[in-house]
Amino acid sequence: MKNIGIYRRVFPLKSEAFIKEQTRNLLRYQPTFITNTLVNEIPFQNISLSQNDFLGIKQSLFLLTRSPQLFQKSSLNKIDLIHAHFGPDGVYAMAVAEQLKIPFLVTFHGYDITISRKALWRKGKFLYYQLIFHEEELKRKAAAFIAVSQFIQGKLLEKKYPEEKVIQHYIGVDTTKFFPGKRAEERYILCVGRHTEKKGIDTLLRAFAQVADKHPDVSLIQVGMGTLTSELHALTKTLGLEDRVRFLGAQSHETVLDLMRGAEIFALASQTAKNGDCEGLPIVINEASACSIPVVSTKHSGIPEAILDGETGFLVSERDHLALAEKLDIILSDPALGEKMGRQGREFVCKKFDLCKQTLKLEAIYDSLAG
Repeated sequence: MKNIGIYRRVFPLKSEAFIKEQTRNLLRYQPTFITNTLVNEIPFQNISLSQNDFLGIKQSLFLLTRSPQLFQKSSLNKIDLIHAHFGPDGVYAMAVAEQLKIPFLVTFHGYDITISRKALWRKGKFLYYQLIFHEEELKRKAAAFIAVSQFIQGKLLEKKYPEEKVIQHYIGVDTTKFFPGKRAEERYILCVGRHTEKKGIDTLLRAFAQVADKHPDVSLIQVGMGTLTSELHALTKTLGLEDRVRFLGAQSHETVLDLMRGAEIFALASQTAKNGDCEGLPIVINEASACSIPVVSTKHSGIPEAILDGETGFLVSERDHLALAEKLDIILSDPALGEKMGRQGREFVCKKFDLCKQTLKLEAIYDSLAG
């Protein structure tokens, strides 16, 4: 069995449960997480600079210098290959891989290739400066780049990433964990997404306001938080929806699963942000489909690769709250149609996005790089 190093600068984050799920399903590679900051304990071998790091000095130094000398080389010697998640992390993994003289690959998930580099610069984070300064070097030295959707694959090629190194690979969904359950007595639409511009939660709120009176027994439950939280709460009040919308904040993967099984519709109105930020392919959409929940979303980024419009859900144009409201109304008015779409959605996810199948394909990619 070979050893794979999974590099993520800060880990684990609630919004990135898919990384743990993917890692947990590896069969032929022993994973070791390499992190700058370990937020809490994880059920995997790990090497973290944050352990016994007085005042966070080592973590800050690595952020600034990318020096692999800050890690004990002996603890990394057994690793055969490094897999970094997100473009900026790839630049840090590159330094570690060079010291070990092993190959590395990087998965691009969305913002890391869609946001313009000028917009990244204006964010003022040293992490993004490192990507901008070292991106050309990254293109030369990485063994491969994984794109989580065909859309992201196209974006990588637009940015002149080497075509022969770019591999499109979908992150899988555990269809034995995400499966249909009993619908809740309460009727509700579920939305799971961080409070950022690209999630389009403002569009969803305006759409729900259009159908709320027609369906007085239906509520909207939103899971997530972020920089736009106060604005979204204010918009909810302006629309007169305070009693119909419940913001639950960030929740565990298990809580989200329970909410999905009870939902009547899963809705996510993703859109392109002003700085170009786009989704890759929101894994939460596939999780909802795996639970046999019809999805109403947008023709944005990789989402049309996961939703069969008119069969497993509906897709509308970005920022079109009236079209979104129309599709919500169709399903709310015809529960049998929603159930049919949900069944077809699960069949589609089991065929195309099953975690075990996709992880086997990921290990085949590892095999091609690890010699």
